[in-house]
Amino acid sequence: MIMKQKVKFNTYSRIVTIGVLVLFVVGAFSLLDNPHDLLLFGVIMGITTIFGLYYCPVSLEADDSAITIHRLLSRRKRLMYSEIQSVDTCYPSAGGLRLCGSGGFFGYWGYFSDIMIGSYFGYYGSRNQCILVRLKNGRQYVIGCENAVRMVDYVQGKMDK
Repeated sequence: MIMKQKVKFNTYSRIVTIGVLVLFVVGAFSLLDNPHDLLLFGVIMGITTIFGLYYCPVSLEADDSAITIHRLLSRRKRLMYSEIQSVDTCYPSAGGLRLCGSGGFFGYWGYFSDIMIGSYFGYYGSRNQCILVRLKNGRQYVIGCENAVRMVDYVQGKMDK
């Protein structure tokens, strides 16, 4: 049996994503009379958007052997149960430090540092529905889905077998 949950984006993340994309379009139109600056702006705009789409979390899936993070443009990320030390719900703090990544543009993704959790790589759309996965090698992932509690229960049940 497979459990699959979609990533739910909070209002802030949706506003940031739409706002940045609108600003990109406005910026491009404002530079139409300056081809050199328009080209440079277009490259920056394209790279930023591609990175956002590359890491953007779409859904979370758990099966008999692994948790799979589905991302929009990149291949899926699999966290095998044999590599997982623990899994539980969590609530990343708003005051956490983003080391590299996005704090709302196409969700929350990248490297973060949190006073309660420590350093982790995040793939989530809302801080209200997150799962903390601690691997045996010390790495940590904060991943999100619509029903995090149900997902944690499912994964813990599979890991106990």
